[in-house]
Amino acid sequence: MTWSQWFVTPALTSVFFLLGVLTFYWFISSKLIKHLEKRHKDVNPTRIQTIVGVIYIMLLIIVTQLSVEGTTNGWVFVNFQVFAVIFVSYFLELNLRPWQLGILILAYMSINNTLTIGLSWLFALTYFGLYFAMTFIKKHRHASQWRNFCDYTLVNLVFAVAMWADIKFRFELTYAAVAWEVLFSFFFMTITFVYINSVLDGANTLAHLTYTTNFDELTRVHNYYAFKNEFGQAFEYAQTQQIPLTIMLFDIDHFKHVNDTYGHLAGDYVLSNVARLITKQLKTIDPTLTLYRTGGEEFTIIFKNYTTTQAADHAKAIAQMIHDQAFHYAGQDIDISISAGVTALQTIDENQLDLYRRADQNLYYSKRHGRDQITID
Repeated sequence: MTWSQWFVTPALTSVFFLLGVLTFYWFISSKLIKHLEKRHKDVNPTRIQTIVGVIYIMLLIIVTQLSVEGTTNGWVFVNFQVFAVIFVSYFLELNLRPWQLGILILAYMSINNTLTIGLSWLFALTYFGLYFAMTFIKKHRHASQWRNFCDYTLVNLVFAVAMWADIKFRFELTYAAVAWEVLFSFFFMTITFVYINSVLDGANTLAHLTYTTNFDELTRVHNYYAFKNEFGQAFEYAQTQQIPLTIMLFDIDHFKHVNDTYGHLAGDYVLSNVARLITKQLKTIDPTLTLYRTGGEEFTIIFKNYTTTQAADHAKAIAQMIHDQAFHYAGQDIDISISAGVTALQTIDENQLDLYRRADQNLYYSKRHGRDQITID
């Protein structure tokens, strides 16, 4: 390699091109997901990855094909086109209807000026078949990754041979050139399979670690670590923007008595069901509200942009709902109620600890004065 020349075979550069395309896609989609997650709670990473992937691949196909359109090298990106349809159908699992895919293929043929070429229609039909064959084997994948790879490879080879046979007659390529391209298509798609599955495995592992870091295993609600991060951000934002911020701390009354009388499994039942019921109610009140388990039987709700009065109505409704709910475990009825403390951000609060401490004091006031009540200031 010198300053002016790269002594690298096209096959090797194609591999680096493919890996670069995939890596840049993961970079774009992950950055966009993180950006949206900072501004919205309900972000669907899979949907975002699919949308970004489809737009990204379509732009790449159009740009690369236009670069060779009208030349004798119009066939050089066929393997990339095969990769594109496999990527969106098998890995992104994009569910297009036949007419939707047909419109996309016709639009591409129009851009590529191949609507009047008979062999292009045959190529388009093969491309159409490849998409739905890949969609089918993805939906019917096996527990064994090796069997999945065999299905994936077989479908890829069958359609690659059909597509390259079409290209051979259209561009009058030699059999040797076609054989090499089919072989390289197999190599290309194998790298894609291994690379993307490795990335997805890593992403799944990271997602699992993120979940266990931020969620309580028993109740499936956010844990203290998640609360601490969210509360710090909410406090800073409320102070900066001068908007209301209210928090509600509550305990399950006489929870030790539940454990001692009915057993720890009964205690787990009560915790998980209280969390489930309140989470369900919060979704009807305001989908942006989140329940946190911040201690053994202690939970917290952050009411962003809520005054004390606004939050108090919801807090009372939550407490009443738990009080009225029938809890049954192992054939026994268990009476459950909660004690709560509610307070809002005040000008004298220097940091989030001041706000939290005041809510905690209100909670313990409720507990010392009979329980099953809410103290609000």
